[in-house]
Amino acid sequence: MASIQNLLSHVSAEMFFLMVLGVCVGIIGGALPGISSTTTVALCATFAYTMDFHNAIMFLCATQVGSTYGGSISASILNIPGTPASAATALEAYPMAKDGRGRQALAINAMASFWGNTIGAILLLLIMPFAISLSLAFGSWEYFWFSMFGLVICAQLSRGDFLKGLFSACFGLLVSFVGSDPIYGAGALRFTYGIRYLKDGIGLIPAMVGLYGMSEVFTSLVDYNAKTVPLRDSKLFAFQELWERKWIALRVSVIGFVIGVIPGVGSNIASWVGYNQAYSASKHKQAFGHGSIDGLVGSEAANNACAPGTYAPLLALGIPGDGVTAIILSILTVQGIQTGANFMSNNPDFIYLLVAGLLIAGVLFLLIGTVTGRMICRVLEAPLPVIMSVVICLCAIGAYSNSNRYGDIVIMFLFGIIGLVLRRWAVPSAPLVLGIVVGGGLVDANFRRAFMAGKSSLLPFVTRPISLLLVVVLVLMIGKEFFWPALKARKAKAL
Repeated sequence: MASIQNLLSHVSAEMFFLMVLGVCVGIIGGALPGISSTTTVALCATFAYTMDFHNAIMFLCATQVGSTYGGSISASILNIPGTPASAATALEAYPMAKDGRGRQALAINAMASFWGNTIGAILLLLIMPFAISLSLAFGSWEYFWFSMFGLVICAQLSRGDFLKGLFSACFGLLVSFVGSDPIYGAGALRFTYGIRYLKDGIGLIPAMVGLYGMSEVFTSLVDYNAKTVPLRDSKLFAFQELWERKWIALRVSVIGFVIGVIPGVGSNIASWVGYNQAYSASKHKQAFGHGSIDGLVGSEAANNACAPGTYAPLLALGIPGDGVTAIILSILTVQGIQTGANFMSNNPDFIYLLVAGLLIAGVLFLLIGTVTGRMICRVLEAPLPVIMSVVICLCAIGAYSNSNRYGDIVIMFLFGIIGLVLRRWAVPSAPLVLGIVVGGGLVDANFRRAFMAGKSSLLPFVTRPISLLLVVVLVLMIGKEFFWPALKARKAKAL
C-alpha cells in the first residue's frame, strides 16, 4: 500500500503530458522505415537525462510502447515494416490493405498490441522471479537453438514452400556473416573482398527496406495492371475481432513475454513464434498469407508482450533484455540507481511505476494509434505514382538514417532487385530478413561461444535439457514438412 501511495505522489500533469508526447513520438518513429524502436528511444533519451527520474522512465516507456506498435503502420499500408518485428505483420496486413481493408488491419493491430502490452505488463508484476529463473537457464547453446527455431518457424509460415523458405533463411545467414567477426571484432574481417564499406557488415535496415519497400516499387513498375485499391470503411475499434480470438491472443502474449525475458532474443523472434502459434490454433489456416486476422493478432500481441518481458532481466540481474532496456539502464545509472540482486528491495515502488507506465501508455496508443491510423489510410486513395514516389523517399531516408552512409542506399537498391527476383520465384523474403537479424549476433556468435565453452565438444548442444527440447521440436517440425506429406500420399495410395 505504501508503494502505491509513493507512486501516486509522483503522478502529475507534466508526467501525463510527457507520456502522451512519448506515445506520439514513438508511433511516428516506429512507422518510419529505418527508425527502429531502439533508435527512437535513444533519440528521446537525450532529453530524458535532464528530467526527473520518474518522468524520464514514464516518458521512455511510453515511447517504447508507441514505437513497438508504430512499426505495424507502414507494414500494413506500404508493405515496409517500420521495425524488423513487424515483418510477420506485413504478411497479413498488407494483403488486407490491398483488398481495401487497411483501416480494419490497423484497428486490429492497435487492439492486439494493446492486449499484448497489457498482458505483458501484468505478467511482469506477477511472475518476475520465475521469469528470471527461466532466463538464467539459457546459455549459448540454448540461444543458438532458439535462433534456429525462429528461422525454421519463419521459413515454415512465410509465403512459398518450406524449401524455398529455408533457402531464403540460409541466404540471410550468409549475408549476416559479412563484415567484422562477432568474436574477434574488426581484427578478423569476413567476405569483405577489400571493400571498405563492408567491414561494418550489410546493414539490416537498408536490406529490409529494400526487400520490402523498393521491391514493391519495382513490382509496380513492371506490373502494368497495378491500380489504387478502394478504401472500405470499418469500425473504429476492433473489440469484436479480438474477443473472438481472445484465447489465441492470451497464449501468444504469454509466449511473447517469456521470450522477452530471455536477454538478446527480442521481439523479432517473438513475433514469428506468436504468428506460428496463431497458425496452429487457427480454424482458418487457408487464410494465412492472404489477410488472416488470426495471424495479425498472433504477431502483434506477441511482439508487444515481449517489450515488458525485457525489463525482467534488467531489474533483477542488471542485464538489458534488448537495445531499449540498455538505454533505460543508462538512465538508471546516471540517476545513481544500481540494478541487480538488491534493486527490488532498495526500490520497491519502481516496479509499480514501470507497470503503470506500460499500462497507461497502452491505453494512450490504443486511442491515438487507432484514430491516426484511419487518417493514415487515406494515403491508399492517392494515385499509385504518388504513393510509390513517397515510398521511394521513405526508403531512401530510412536506409540512409540508419548509419548515415551513402553505401546503404546502394544496398537498399540492390536488395530491392533481390526482392523483386524472389517474388518472381515465389521465394519468401521474411526468412531472409530474420536470417540477417539473428545471423551474426545470435547464431554465429553463440554457436562459437558454446563450442569454446564446451571445450570443442558438440554434446552439450543435445544433452542440456532446454537444448534437447528445442532440438526435438526442430526435428519434428522439419520432419513434418518433409516426411508427413510423403506418408500421407503413401497411405492414400495404399487405400
